Amino acid sequence: MSLVLLQGIAFGGVALVYTRYRGLDRSYFGVSVPSLRDIVAVVLGYVTALVAAFVGAFLVSTFGVQAGSNQVTEIAAQDPEVLLLLIPASFLLIGPGEELLFRGVVQNRIRESFGPVPGIALASAIFAAIHYVALTGGAGGRLVTIGILFFPSVVFGSAYELTDNIAVPALIHGAYNATLFSLAYLIFKFAEMNPGEIPTGLLF
Repeated sequence: MSLVLLQGIAFGGVALVYTRYRGLDRSYFGVSVPSLRDIVAVVLGYVTALVAAFVGAFLVSTFGVQAGSNQVTEIAAQDPEVLLLLIPASFLLIGPGEELLFRGVVQNRIRESFGPVPGIALASAIFAAIHYVALTGGAGGRLVTIGILFFPSVVFGSAYELTDNIAVPALIHGAYNATLFSLAYLIFKFAEMNPGEIPTGLLF
C-alpha cells in the first residue's frame, strides 16, 4: 500500500499541485488518446526498456557485482500474491503517477531551461536516484541498481519527448513494471530460488 500510495498517488498529486500552482492545465503534460504512431512508440519503448533492464542485470550477474534489492522482493518472498496486486496498479497508479511527475513536470521544466537532451538525461537520473530509498543493501549495491534503472528511464523520457503525449511513457512504464512483477511472481511461486538468487536489477 505504501508503494502504491507514494509512487502512484503522491507523485501524481505533486505533479497536479505543481501545474495548479503555475496556472497550467493538462495540456502542459500533453495528454491525449494514443494515436497509431503513439502505440508503435509504446511497443518499441516497452521492448527497449526491458532489454535495457535485462542487459543491466546480465552484466551485474556476469561480473559478480552486488546490486541492491528492492523492498518489494522482500515482501514478495513472504507473500508472492502481493505482486498480483501490483500488476494492475502498475498501469492504473504507479506508471501514470511517476510519469506525471518525472516526465510531465521534471523533464518538462528542465527542457524549458536547458533543452530536450539535458531534460531527458537529468530527469532520468533524478528518477533513478529517487529509488535509492526503496532499495536495501549497501550504498554501493544501491548505486549499481540505480545505474541499471537509469537506462529504462531514458527510454521513458525519450518516448515522451518524441510523442509529446504523457500517456505513452505511462503505458510503457506500466507495462514494464507489470512484466517485472509478473516474472518475479513466477520466480517466487514456481522456481527453486530464494530472494538472494533473483536478478534484482530487473525488479522495479
